Amino acid sequence: MGTYRIYHVASGGRLRLGETFQASSDGEAVMKARLLLVRGQSGELWEAGRIVGRFSDTHTFSPGGG
Repeated sequence: MGTYRIYHVASGGRLRLGETFQASSDGEAVMKARLLLVRGQSGELWEAGRIVGRFSDTHTFSPGGG
């Protein structure tokens, strides 16, 4: 099990407080993180110091840091 964190991205691109949760894989973490995001808000998913990917404001996931 890994420890993941979903950060909510506020207007202007600032990261807001995140929520920590456990998942057995990146795929499971993406599914759990999507449920934690607020409608219309983008987010970043991290595991420790590694960015797993980003969610758009429509909650479309893009893996990696790019």
